[in-house]
Amino acid sequence: MLSEDGISAEGAPPRRAPLRVALFGCGRMGLQHLRAIASAGEAVVAGIADPALDRGALEGLLPPDAVVCADPAELLARARPDVVHVVTPPETHAALARLAIEAGCHVYVEKPFTPTRAEADMLLRLAAERRLSVCPGHQQLFEPPALRMLEALPAIGRVVHVDSYFSFRTVRRAITPVEQVKDVLPHAVYPVVEQLRAAGGGAPGEPIAVTGLDAHADGELRALVRLGHCTGSILVSLNARPIEQYQHVVGTNGSLRADYVTGSLVRLVGPGTGAGLLLTPYRSALQVLRGATAGFARRLLARQASYPGLREIVSRFHRSIRTGDAPPVGGASILETVALCERFGEALDRAEAEAEARARRRLEEARPAAVTAARPTVLLTGGTGLLGRRVARELREAGFPVRALARRLPRYAVRVAGVEYAAHDLARPLDARLTAGAGVIVHCAAETQGGQAEHERNSVRATRHVLEAAARARAHVVHVSSLAVLKPAGAGAVLDEDSPVDGGHLGRGPYVWGKAESETLARRLGPELGVRVAVIRPGPLVDQQGFQAPGRLGRELGPVFVAVGRRGDPLPVCDVATAARVVRAYLQDFDAAPAVLNLVDTPVPTRGELAARLLASRPDLRVVWLPALVLRALSGPLKLAQRLALGRGRAVDVYAAFASEPYRTARAAAVIGRAGSAP
Repeated sequence: MLSEDGISAEGAPPRRAPLRVALFGCGRMGLQHLRAIASAGEAVVAGIADPALDRGALEGLLPPDAVVCADPAELLARARPDVVHVVTPPETHAALARLAIEAGCHVYVEKPFTPTRAEADMLLRLAAERRLSVCPGHQQLFEPPALRMLEALPAIGRVVHVDSYFSFRTVRRAITPVEQVKDVLPHAVYPVVEQLRAAGGGAPGEPIAVTGLDAHADGELRALVRLGHCTGSILVSLNARPIEQYQHVVGTNGSLRADYVTGSLVRLVGPGTGAGLLLTPYRSALQVLRGATAGFARRLLARQASYPGLREIVSRFHRSIRTGDAPPVGGASILETVALCERFGEALDRAEAEAEARARRRLEEARPAAVTAARPTVLLTGGTGLLGRRVARELREAGFPVRALARRLPRYAVRVAGVEYAAHDLARPLDARLTAGAGVIVHCAAETQGGQAEHERNSVRATRHVLEAAARARAHVVHVSSLAVLKPAGAGAVLDEDSPVDGGHLGRGPYVWGKAESETLARRLGPELGVRVAVIRPGPLVDQQGFQAPGRLGRELGPVFVAVGRRGDPLPVCDVATAARVVRAYLQDFDAAPAVLNLVDTPVPTRGELAARLLASRPDLRVVWLPALVLRALSGPLKLAQRLALGRGRAVDVYAAFASEPYRTARAAAVIGRAGSAP
């Protein structure tokens, strides 16, 4: 029988320190776990299992004798850990956690713990049978505002209502909005479970009831819950702004607001009636100012920009294993959180399925342009990205048959009518089915996130596979590179198509490194394989239909946009529609197309003109101009501040992030002119 803590009633026996910890998965979140384990000081890392590990990112985080391999079973056999942290995609959690438990390991499982309550119950029972501890990735419960909130609950009397609000930006383009909401949903749910239970609103064993539920496929979830006399509301949104993440608990004698962005807690204890009503906004404002300042200072002093509760929950979990005490999060809380998330996830899935059915009907009813018999089939990689989707539409409207590749089949809501879609991971060679009938491959796909390993896999290796497939299909290749690959020029120099590529230079970041290596490979491999390769290097892409300021223009800070430089300074960019027309023109007359093209809008817009475009779409903003010389003078101190505050060995050159090079644009102007307007 399970105890409240999800382990056997007798408890697990104490273990000697330090514990040996292994990680299943070591992407960006896995690196956070490595840092948390090191700073907690309760354990040593025995090894990592990850088939796509970026070894360069592990510098200084692993002991020399740590085992590094691809297979979790091999890691368990070789490293013999006491504890396993499962930091892999959610659908793998149950199987990998079970593997670790059956090997005699305690387990920490990142959120979402498991997709279903049945899987969570299976893991907890299995662990209890073996007297092992289980801990979920509920780290926000252990951030300072959440800990102080639970301590302060008695002061606000009987709890009446709990609000849990999470708005966040889209950070993972490769998954759907519904999948992103489901991924972050536990962070909004598990604090509500803890707060309602701590309030004592329900009878023993009474489940939290869902009294209202509203889910939308564009990334919205709203739920109403109740436990006894206490109610709660949960909102998770990809669209609501500004970005906020908080819980607000209201009682009969005041309220508490835990803000996870600022790391602060606002306590408004007392009825707030009479003269107190007038003081309430000032009490709140003073605490917000003081709490946010202290919260940000704590993060800077701890050199921790994100996940401040991770170190605390990991430390408590490891300590509980060594002492034989209960884990920091009980089994009942895990089960209730998973059950609520499962129900909410089902509602989101239904909303997505209904939206997809409507989008599919619209596609089937659409009348795409007829395919021109003389046009060759175009194989388009990255066909669901910002540029790839626009290229697909441009080519179909010009009568080209288009087969678009993506890592997974896209939703019908984002497909282009008349385009054939196929799923393929370009890190693997392309088979003949994908290239059948293709006369041209337009290679838009590239990695945009992660470290060197991800860019080597998804940009460089992918380019090799595209060139090899083109050779087998006897197809031409249009390789979409980036202006960023060119080596920066000296003072007064102007870059053109013959300027050298800045290859092998990781100091400019993994994205530029991957793009430069990919272009170099394509230009070398093409002649070797007998493939005609044309390279297009677009400048920073902008979309006039939904204009967002290019990164080199400046940064948005609340209601102010800080633009860098002078209004009259040119800033080369490339409109995504222009880029798509140029690709179409290349395919219509490959022989007339230049082998290499630096593609920027002509005439090159000024920073002032781009700022005006931004204000046209965002009239709420006020533009403030920061002279480039001032930023250049601040660059050195800002690098030092990064190293001191964040512990970065390689600090970002802030001035270089906003500087732009001059380019000769005659070739771009000629090609854009020949491309004309959209068909």
